[in-house]
Amino acid sequence: MCILFIRTNPSPKEGEYRLIIATNRDEFFKRPAKEAFLCPETKIIGGRDLEDDGRGMWAGLRLKDTQKTLCFSCLLNVTGEEIQTGVKSRGQIVSGYLKSDEPSIEYFDNLTKKDKYNAFNLVNVELNKNGVNTYFMSKNPDQICNFSGEQVLAFSNSPVNRPLTKVSEGRVEFEILTQFPKAREELKKDLLQFLKSTEKHLPDPELQRRASDVFEHRCAIFVEIQKIYGTRTHTIILVDRDWNVEYYEETMESPINVDNIVWKKNSFKFNM
Repeated sequence: MCILFIRTNPSPKEGEYRLIIATNRDEFFKRPAKEAFLCPETKIIGGRDLEDDGRGMWAGLRLKDTQKTLCFSCLLNVTGEEIQTGVKSRGQIVSGYLKSDEPSIEYFDNLTKKDKYNAFNLVNVELNKNGVNTYFMSKNPDQICNFSGEQVLAFSNSPVNRPLTKVSEGRVEFEILTQFPKAREELKKDLLQFLKSTEKHLPDPELQRRASDVFEHRCAIFVEIQKIYGTRTHTIILVDRDWNVEYYEETMESPINVDNIVWKKNSFKFNM
């Protein structure tokens, strides 16, 4: 599971941000992963899932040459849907989009026509001087949504029209948290505290239907299940009024020692 919060503002005032992204990655602690890094060949920033030949990504960022567009992509599994065998791995969907020059909907359309995948949600953000668009694209159930201009959005492991309670309630908290101008370090601190929240958002009939055995453990923004599975990476992306970009990550140092967890920090900064 993952959870993703996005605030877009194509015309920010002094001290405001064009883009604010805050997301958690939830995964089994034993699954090997590499912390976020800048790949010199592709110019993609993000972590890697080492179980997918080191090429799998759950989230990433790249400044594409086309109209100097900043592109963010995040993959979210759809909890509770049937798992099929003999289908293509979803791990390279994010990196495939970031490497390509295809617009989001065209990429998604070609992807799902060519290969079969288990259910997933893909959220892409495209930001340039002409504006900002957020695309929610879901496979099983099939769904495409385009949100343009100023928006506050939240997504997780269900269809966009059936959000989990922690998504709908978390969106409100995120909106309040980001509505007024803040210095960068203060905003990052507040967002990290928000991403580490263990408050349970119940009742949640949608999550209970999709994950009846563990829904009480997964109903918080920060997830932990018996030191086996949980939130292991926080990612924050900020683009200010002057087009200064920061990709900030806090992730559990790998291999993860569940009895002595160490959080490692990474930051990548550039100007568009």
